[in-house]
Amino acid sequence: MAGQVRAWPPRAAVALVVCALAFAGWAGWTWWQASHDDSLAYSHARDEVLSAGRSHVALLTTLDSSDVDAGISRWLTVSTGPLRDELSATDAKTRQTLHDGGTVATGQVLDAAVSELDVRGGTAKLLVSVEIDTSVRGGEPASKRNRFVAGLTRTDRGWLLSALDQVPLGTQ
Repeated sequence: MAGQVRAWPPRAAVALVVCALAFAGWAGWTWWQASHDDSLAYSHARDEVLSAGRSHVALLTTLDSSDVDAGISRWLTVSTGPLRDELSATDAKTRQTLHDGGTVATGQVLDAAVSELDVRGGTAKLLVSVEIDTSVRGGEPASKRNRFVAGLTRTDRGWLLSALDQVPLGTQ
């Protein structure tokens, strides 16, 4: 008897196979349901809006006075609708004033959150907190924190800024 291997009873083996197949079927079904869930598509859209909004707001709060035209050109690539119209209407006098000011402004998004998202309508709103460091002619930089409400619109080029409104900070 020593060294003999005892075979499983046939019923136990069949039951084990049936349980394994049932589990595999259930796991496959739940995976398929999750991959076709509308909330998954919504969360992907929300993440896409948040990522685009963060980078676009950072770009739109950044400008180097030594190359105003390039800065405005970058702004136009991330904007659409009324905001783009407003930015593209920047006249030569305003461009010259920005250049003569000698200011370099660099925006960094500290935090952002999607407050509204209409995937079917292709619109979204973000609440954004930005720190803008400015220096004049290479001087000591000064930091200022701003809060914005950013409107985004889905276009054939992805999500673009259609509005950027500053939210007033409370006084103390």
